Amino acid sequence: MIKSIHDSSQEERQKLIDALFQCQNGNCDSCGICQVFKGTSPQAVYKEYIEGKKEFAEITQEMNRKK
Repeated sequence: MIKSIHDSSQEERQKLIDALFQCQNGNCDSCGICQVFKGTSPQAVYKEYIEGKKEFAEITQEMNRKK
């Protein structure tokens, strides 16, 4: 479950992003994370969420608008 920045610590948000977008170690054909983030790490994309500056959904919406 995605927690609000007001209901989670920076450490919890970091762990969530790491868990949600965990590299499949070579199983790229069935994963797609790299394609979604176009070579940028999920940690970089969601940096403002991790830091508590923007909500997860807000960043996701911004990313989807750029597609």
